[in-house]
Amino acid sequence: MHEFDKADFMALSKEQLRKFHGIPEPTIPADPAVLSRRKSHEAAAMLLAKWSSRLQAFFALVGLIVVLLPTISRPWRTVIDSVPGVTRVFHDFSSLSGWAMANLSILIVIFLMRSSLTKYIPQGYSPGLTYRDVADMELYPRTKKEELGYWVEVAFGLTATTLWLFLPFGVIAYFIRLGSG
Repeated sequence: MHEFDKADFMALSKEQLRKFHGIPEPTIPADPAVLSRRKSHEAAAMLLAKWSSRLQAFFALVGLIVVLLPTISRPWRTVIDSVPGVTRVFHDFSSLSGWAMANLSILIVIFLMRSSLTKYIPQGYSPGLTYRDVADMELYPRTKKEELGYWVEVAFGLTATTLWLFLPFGVIAYFIRLGSG
């Protein structure tokens, strides 16, 4: 029995990758205006392929260092409270108010838009796909509706990296603050 390793997977053509993930080739005619913007679609996919995990790591660190640790350590809270912008992030995200609620509202709106446009996103609802996969399989929009769905997906990909500020760090900090009176 042949093991399917990463080297074999990387050697697959875009058609084979599409078949593997169950994504059919598009059958509808493409809009030339949308195709003319392919470079920006490719750039967005490559930007997210490169920066998505880095942004998630950054916001996870911010969530830990700026939101959660000050609720646990009084000396660290003194440090955080002495930095103007950072203290606002701490207070808003650990109390789930202000910027935190604005950020969460934006995330919810984009998520609802994304959910309503899933059938128009070129890759559909494929949670296992990365933005690198999108680029490798050339899952770029071909129609105006697909383009709208694609840009909403890109916006969601960028804003969802901030989720670390809420889950788990903001929620844990909120309950610690709530319990401490």
